Amino acid sequence: MNSTSIIELDAAILQAAVTILASGLCFALYVRYDRRYFAWFGTAWALYAARLAAILAFVIQQNPVWLFWHQVFTGEVALALLWTALVFGRAAQWRNAYWLVVAFPPLWSYVAIYRLENFLLAAGPAVLFLSAATFATGVMFLRYRLAHPSSGASMLAATFLLWGLHHLDYPLLRARGAWTPWGYYLDILFVLGACGGILLLVNHELAEGLRQRTEQLEHLSRRMVRQHEEERRRLSLALHDETAQVFAALKLQLGSIGERVDATLRPQVASAVSLVDAGLRQIRDVTHDLRPSLLDDLGLLPALRSLVGEFSSRREAPTTFEAPEALPVVSEETEVALYRALQESLSNVGRHAHTAPVRVVASADDARISLLVSDDGPGFDASRGVDRFEATGHLGLAGMRERIAAVGGDLQVKSAPGTGVTITLSVPTAEGSRS
Repeated sequence: MNSTSIIELDAAILQAAVTILASGLCFALYVRYDRRYFAWFGTAWALYAARLAAILAFVIQQNPVWLFWHQVFTGEVALALLWTALVFGRAAQWRNAYWLVVAFPPLWSYVAIYRLENFLLAAGPAVLFLSAATFATGVMFLRYRLAHPSSGASMLAATFLLWGLHHLDYPLLRARGAWTPWGYYLDILFVLGACGGILLLVNHELAEGLRQRTEQLEHLSRRMVRQHEEERRRLSLALHDETAQVFAALKLQLGSIGERVDATLRPQVASAVSLVDAGLRQIRDVTHDLRPSLLDDLGLLPALRSLVGEFSSRREAPTTFEAPEALPVVSEETEVALYRALQESLSNVGRHAHTAPVRVVASADDARISLLVSDDGPGFDASRGVDRFEATGHLGLAGMRERIAAVGGDLQVKSAPGTGVTITLSVPTAEGSRS
């Protein structure tokens, strides 16, 4: 064996090792993700390794039978890769007519190796077949890339288009030894490029799956918030329309009785009327907390202003509210999320900073509405995030975050011991504006 054969042998062994690893990678991905095209990629690289084994045997033994199998496996690898692209891009199903295409590599290899004496006549159809199949593979991935933003498909398309171009030099250069051993190294780069594209496909698929799961969770969260608010509205209406009416009728009856009973019993009747009045006030407070009528009747901005006003009336420390004359239109779910978030924020101030001044600022642009709630209270260590409070049972901030996230918004909390608390809410707007 001469030095050129030894160099070719070493390069072919290296390429075989890389190809076997590529095949193992693809079969492992098939086991992990159960995608047909991964199994076909693995099959294609296994056939490629068999092709290299055939050329190694030919280099060592110089037996034309190994050259025959080398040509057969070369054609079948190209078809396997093309079929992989069809399965990936079009979810293609096998048809019996495809066996005619599969039969071309062994039939022509037999004719070329054992029947034809002219090299160009023997190699030409095989090279054109190989190049056309590889080009078609690249085109399939390119068409997929044009329809889907996939960097993996881009890399696969570029790899196979260049590989198809490289096949055309076989009759002129590689068959005459001009590419030895660099042709093997170039093929290794093509195999590695294809594997890189495959891994990028996996990454894209995982990212797409994560995006879909996130959308599903957001949809579920919005649905839960909507159902929760619908239930609160139902309870509010039931208390207002039924229980409150019963209390009102009872008050009228007690008033009528008080006018007719003996004077010694009138204080007891008046006390009962006072209790009924207290019950009515409590019902009104509960119905307002369950579903503020201002939010339904007048909209978001008046409801926020009223909420801050009620909070200010119950404390001595100054409370200010700053807002534009109008806020852009948002969905009903977003209005409720902002209202509940402000309600919870003010409730937190009342519990933890009841003597501290409070500032509430509403602002908006064409894209988002922002709500800032800040106080000069004792503050806390917010460096470890909102999750810590959820884990320790303080669900207010966590609930605010979930409500705001459910409508596509975000929540930020800034605080440190002795510096007060600043909560910033931001939610997307809808088109148009509300006066």
